Amino acid sequence: MENPNFEISAINEKINRLEKTQVIKNYYLVLGGGKIGTDFLHYARKNKFLFVLVIDRDENAPASDEADIKTEAELVNLLKNKASEPSPNKVLKSPKVAGAIKREDEGESEKEDGEPEIYFCKMDLKHIPFLLSHGIPEYIIPAVPCHAVAYMLSDLLKFPLEPAKNETPEKIEDKSQIGSSPVTELIIGPENQRLMAFFEKLAASFPADVIAGRYPEHGILFFSYAREGEICPDGCPGPRDRCPTFGRIKPETITEYARKLWQSLPGWVFESHQMKPGTGGLKGKELKKNLLEIFEFVRAFKENKSGERFENPEDRAFFIATTCTCHGVLNLFYVL
Repeated sequence: MENPNFEISAINEKINRLEKTQVIKNYYLVLGGGKIGTDFLHYARKNKFLFVLVIDRDENAPASDEADIKTEAELVNLLKNKASEPSPNKVLKSPKVAGAIKREDEGESEKEDGEPEIYFCKMDLKHIPFLLSHGIPEYIIPAVPCHAVAYMLSDLLKFPLEPAKNETPEKIEDKSQIGSSPVTELIIGPENQRLMAFFEKLAASFPADVIAGRYPEHGILFFSYAREGEICPDGCPGPRDRCPTFGRIKPETITEYARKLWQSLPGWVFESHQMKPGTGGLKGKELKKNLLEIFEFVRAFKENKSGERFENPEDRAFFIATTCTCHGVLNLFYVL
């Protein structure tokens, strides 16, 4: 995109819209309808979670057999209704399960009316911006074999194409679906010694025994307190100070290690809070806060007209990490 004023205007619009987007209480969005997603669906139904939406690109995913199927249009109406409802004064208690997250509303009286609503919709991760525009879930449960937050970041940031003069509103609306992202992954080839040194310095910020994988060619680091060949049990409660399965002390959580990177590199940590043993979720209010800060970070680079200090990709780099007490993944990006 060649018009910086249009870019800044577009990102300001994104910030304004996101600031106004409501976090919908008791709304759980599950990304993936396979084994993990279906297991969480069972847990949600058992514990009477009020509103659960499972999405998967496979319309025949296992979770689809255990939920009401909704089209995109039906889903939009549901979310609009949920966003317009007043916040409940009484909500469900958190289930008393060892290792499960302590909800902020825990201790309030149990809701007596209303049955859990559990829905399935055929959608890919690229639909996340569409879903979030109609309301941010209280919790998002990633149950897909990829770094969900990093995967959807470029779509969340995507600018619409700049409209041509005298273009009709219909064509402008069509173009808004096919814009370009102002950020991209930091891919590091072995021949680029400067960027390799940057990556190695980043990796050295973590203890060697928690680095489970390093892939500079993808700009990715994996972290885990488990060693190669070790498999964590499905229902591990994940205590913060020790590994009960392999008898390992954890001086700091992976989340705490990742947050220390803030001292040397801009970045955002999306903490996965344990919903139930073996399954984590992202808090919607934390997701919203992080996204707003990322948009503002990108805008600051776009507003810098000289660009003299930011010629190299590493000078415009930032990280996105999703972490819990025991595991994590980090992706490097940079502003174009």
